[in-house]
Amino acid sequence: MRRRLLEGERGFVLPFALGILVVLTIAVTTAIYYTTENQRSTGYSKGKQVALSLAEAGLNNMMAVLNEPNNNALEQSTLPNCTGNAQSNWNRTDLAGGYALWCGDLDLNNSWWTVTSIGYVRSPNNATSIRQKITSRVVVTPILNENLNNPAWNYMFSTHTGSTCDETLNNNVSGASRLYVMGNLCLSQNVAVTAESLVTVGNVTLNNGASIGSSTSMSTRTQTFIGGSCTYGSGSSSTASPCTGNQDSRHIYSKMNPPNWAVGVSGSIPTIAAPAADFATWYTNSLPGPTQDCTTKSTAPNTPPQFDTSTNGAYVRDNNNPLQNLTPNYSYTCRVGPASAPDGELSWNNSTKTLTVRGTMYIDGSAKIDNNTLNRYVGQATIYLSGTLYLNGKLCGGVSGSSCDFSAWSPNSTLLAIVANGTGPTGNSSVPSGDSIYVANGGQFQGAFYATGNLEYGNNAFSDGPMIGSQIILANNVTTQAFAPVTAPPGMPGSKDVYAQPNPPQQFSG
Repeated sequence: MRRRLLEGERGFVLPFALGILVVLTIAVTTAIYYTTENQRSTGYSKGKQVALSLAEAGLNNMMAVLNEPNNNALEQSTLPNCTGNAQSNWNRTDLAGGYALWCGDLDLNNSWWTVTSIGYVRSPNNATSIRQKITSRVVVTPILNENLNNPAWNYMFSTHTGSTCDETLNNNVSGASRLYVMGNLCLSQNVAVTAESLVTVGNVTLNNGASIGSSTSMSTRTQTFIGGSCTYGSGSSSTASPCTGNQDSRHIYSKMNPPNWAVGVSGSIPTIAAPAADFATWYTNSLPGPTQDCTTKSTAPNTPPQFDTSTNGAYVRDNNNPLQNLTPNYSYTCRVGPASAPDGELSWNNSTKTLTVRGTMYIDGSAKIDNNTLNRYVGQATIYLSGTLYLNGKLCGGVSGSSCDFSAWSPNSTLLAIVANGTGPTGNSSVPSGDSIYVANGGQFQGAFYATGNLEYGNNAFSDGPMIGSQIILANNVTTQAFAPVTAPPGMPGSKDVYAQPNPPQQFSG
């Protein structure tokens, strides 16, 4: 009986064993599958983390580019644009584990960038790459003022050298402006210079009746530095000789060695290099200017100034723009960026006769202020001109009554600099030949002038602020004021070219 039972179970063992084998196979296969999937999942998660790190590295590279001092963070060309641009044209950074592609779109109306960085790593299964994307906003703050490091802006500064008379004064110079002559200085008959200080790197020649300072008291003497010789009129003083010590016999009533002043001329010349104007750089980077028109502008008939005229379909710096009137008989608006904090602005209110300025601008031609009236400006700015400037009227930072008021002017918050490169009447027939800037009879200006050619003032003109020119030509009864700026608008020659400061990224998304 037992034997028959055992024999009956023989047919059951084989299927049972096969079942166990199948179960074990499934269990092992499942274990292997889940182990493999876990490994894949772990590798994919690690790849995502690496891709995110690569995207962050790309974003950091973008910020480094925007923060580079020589780059203009308010120009689209600083970064490849994302919109309408294939990823093959984006910037690429290769790093350990993969690479990052990055780009940015500039919104000048709001002064911010929308930047995108995508990190790529190879997928663990060698199929498609793993990618992580970061999008962020970078707000840009324009640089609106800076310290002036070149002391030339403390003077009426004449840059011409190489002539017997590099700077000639034909009329009396009254006021407190300091005078610095890089070459030789000549004073015509009966000219009296009463400036606070006078520096002449070369020689000084005084014709009969001319004088520097006054011998009345130490306070009326002029602090004088002369690097070469000096002569006066005729007689024994007309022989050129080194010009140090007491030169009263030559009508140079000078003082030296403050604060315990002594009579005499100093031969220790304070060496100052004339600042150079970077016309090429600011032609490209001005806001507004030839390469970036106003983002907000009034329309005809209230058209704002035109910054350039194309040459054969391209904009190049060739002084071909028509003469532009900065103060016409209508109001206009020209702004780059938001109204609350523009990156650049040149707007005119004809009713109040107020010119609003901000940033660095460039006109590839000449300009004029020709309404023969009292005008006021607000803001800080530098206007570059490939041509010349004609001023017939008054342009003031501080006003009292019907004139510019030096005491009402705060140059730390209100300062306009005009930088002109022309030397004659081309496009501006009212400017004499050889002049870059001409202030007509009775004209008044508060601000800074820079002229590569001559800087000329007509009869009874008035100037508050520094001036730099090849020669400074002063007609009858010109009055000047001393000026030592602490801060100035960007773009002034002699200061480092600075554009804008990007803020840290914000509003991240993937």
